[in-house]
Amino acid sequence: MKAQDSVNINSAVREHYPSVERAMLKAGWEFIGHGNTRRLAHKEPEEEAAIKKALDQLAAFTGKKVRGWMSPGLAQTFNTPDYLRKHGVEYNLDWVLDDLPYWMQTAHGPLAALPYGFELNDSLVYAVERHSSPEYLRRVKDTLQTFGPELKQQPRVLTLALHPHLIGVPHRIGYLRDCLKLLKERDDAIFM
Repeated sequence: MKAQDSVNINSAVREHYPSVERAMLKAGWEFIGHGNTRRLAHKEPEEEAAIKKALDQLAAFTGKKVRGWMSPGLAQTFNTPDYLRKHGVEYNLDWVLDDLPYWMQTAHGPLAALPYGFELNDSLVYAVERHSSPEYLRRVKDTLQTFGPELKQQPRVLTLALHPHLIGVPHRIGYLRDCLKLLKERDDAIFM
């Protein structure tokens, strides 16, 4: 199975960084809706209209329906899942889940809630908690150690949430390389 790169992207990126958006499209990345700007759902005057605008803008640019969504700041209202499903979104990354997907029931049908491991988000590790560079690799190793026995019963999802301005700096990128090497060496890991 070929790994699919994806990006959680604000639809307004095109206005400010069109070359970046074009490069991701050319590389075949999946565009995951992430609002129009960084405004939180409960701060939107018309949440449904804001969601629809973001999805429509991304679909117009990519030529494809947007299948996934992550709200800015992981913020939702009680109506967000219904609006997402109503406008064709198939999966949602807003729920900081454990390590298995599940189905959410909405007024417009089921919506897959996919795991988004906040503890392996480089933003949390480096910008919020301000750990030293090796911390990310340590957390991946510790997670894999916990998953080991659990994998005998059922699969697990390990999400690596990465932001180039955090993990991509010279004193951290080597630890990311080590994380990926560790995962690639396993015979029970696939990349999606």
